[in-house]
Amino acid sequence: MAEPREEGEKTVVIPQMPTSITATQIIAVILCLVAFRSARDVLAPLLLGVLAAVALAPLVRGLARLIPRWIAAAVVVIAIAGAFGVTAWALSDEVAAFSRRLPSLVREVRTAIQSASPRQSLIRQLQQAVTELEQTASPVKTTDATPVTVVETVDVQRQMMNGARSAGSYLSTAILLLFLIYFLLAQGEMFKQKLVKLSGERLSQKKVTVQMIDEITAQIGRFVFYQFWSGVLVGVATWLLFMWLGVRYAGLWGVAAGVLNCIPYFGPTIIMGASALAALLQFKSASMVALVAASSVAVTSLEGFLLAPIALGRAASVNSVAIFVAVMFGGWMWGPIGLILAVPVLMIIKTVADHIESLKSLSELLSDR
Repeated sequence: MAEPREEGEKTVVIPQMPTSITATQIIAVILCLVAFRSARDVLAPLLLGVLAAVALAPLVRGLARLIPRWIAAAVVVIAIAGAFGVTAWALSDEVAAFSRRLPSLVREVRTAIQSASPRQSLIRQLQQAVTELEQTASPVKTTDATPVTVVETVDVQRQMMNGARSAGSYLSTAILLLFLIYFLLAQGEMFKQKLVKLSGERLSQKKVTVQMIDEITAQIGRFVFYQFWSGVLVGVATWLLFMWLGVRYAGLWGVAAGVLNCIPYFGPTIIMGASALAALLQFKSASMVALVAASSVAVTSLEGFLLAPIALGRAASVNSVAIFVAVMFGGWMWGPIGLILAVPVLMIIKTVADHIESLKSLSELLSDR
């Protein structure tokens, strides 16, 4: 309702804002965010499996022309699991060597930071002076007791049990994820038909739904396919460059660069900073630090500025600010998996907003044009 208000000889109608609806919407959004964050252990792997199935669907369709679809889906899933297994086995020696050297690397990093920071040195000197003053002021007690050195024991069995429990949890999640991908690939177009049936009774609604699903499938499939091969390219290039430069654990650096390459902005930055620190600890040379960091930046820049616009096309039609905010939000919401899923989810939201009239403002906000 609008309340009339008289001002002199004129009557001004002041509309009332629908505050109750706005408050309800805000509360609903907050509750949804809390639910999504609380259920991240279930929702994040589920969404990851759906995106992987969408990306692998064209390959399964191609194989289904020669063999039954359920066999084609099984072949694809087993091939993916085998590829990951072979990669893990090939890097097992480097992983074992790195895990043995990790404590000494942590000590080296701590020593380098403390020696490079004059403030930390000053604080350490002040602490030592205070300790000496306390020892001077306290009365000296003469005892015949034998000094005892307290050694902190490490519960190796407990650490092994915790490690085995974590490894078992990750392995079970990976197995469930593979089964989910298999069932989604084996079902084919069943869920698409169900979504079209549930979209409405009118033919126009069904057409819009089919168009929206086809566009999401094409964009997500293209994006995930590109992310996979660009990660492989970045990983192999990083591995070869670091091996040529003599950086230790070049294979692990290649795998890390390939995996983190799917996280926009943050992934390449992490690899650049970590590789520069590793070069500093290994070579103790500013020129080598700069060379290793520049090599990492060159590889990711070549992929990001030259290959991505050519390969993705319309799939990259979201502006960079929205992508950056989505990555930050995804990391806060679902952790490392959220960082990987942020951009695909944002692309789905953008595609849905393009086809729904009431969401045109959101589509315009996310667009890069």
